[in-house]
Amino acid sequence: MAALACARPAAPTPAAPLVASVPFVDGEQYRYSLRGDTRGATETVAGRGTLTTRRTSEGWELRQQYEEVGPPAGVKPTSDTSTVLVDATSLQPLRSDRVIERRESTERYGAAYAVGSVTLEHDSEKPRALKLGDQAVFDNEGALWLWRTLPFAEGYQQRYTSVGLTDRSRQTVSLTVTGRQRVEVPGGTFEAWRLQVRNGRATRVAWINVDAPHQIVQWDNGSVVFQLESAR
Repeated sequence: MAALACARPAAPTPAAPLVASVPFVDGEQYRYSLRGDTRGATETVAGRGTLTTRRTSEGWELRQQYEEVGPPAGVKPTSDTSTVLVDATSLQPLRSDRVIERRESTERYGAAYAVGSVTLEHDSEKPRALKLGDQAVFDNEGALWLWRTLPFAEGYQQRYTSVGLTDRSRQTVSLTVTGRQRVEVPGGTFEAWRLQVRNGRATRVAWINVDAPHQIVQWDNGSVVFQLESAR
């Protein structure tokens, strides 16, 4: 799965929720090319991904599927699939899972959330329980949806706690909307909010459509750049 001279960011509180509105559409699907840079050259495509949103009786099911492009002849492409179920209004996670299929091995991760805690699993390892207290937390596998719900405005800043499946830990994520940019991707040209995402020393950037439903147009995670190809 990103400063401005303005007020110092504060942790989310009930009076200033991270989630301003939920713009998701039941059944929406966004397809992305995964590139090593943003030049758009076809030969730089390393993989393709699909983000799918589905409304269920429990909330929103958010699913990411990625697959390698052009693996060696006779070799199965690597893939990475995750699904997280979140509350329909708050986007607080209920449970999530992730399956990473590599050349020679498959890894499975899972998370089950309860009030004030989460239990994290990884293959046959002993489950790990994390206490979360009464703070609002979000699952990292749902970040590309969570960022679409922000109260977008230049200079907006906020922080939240994220739970990661692969490292089985919680971490603080800091967000800053640095302005608007026109972004050209294979799926078209968009006016987008530029969202800086900071986690520890790492800073990454997401570009999010100014217009609803505020889909992710481009996401630079520091190693791969996701670019929107199509939407339905």
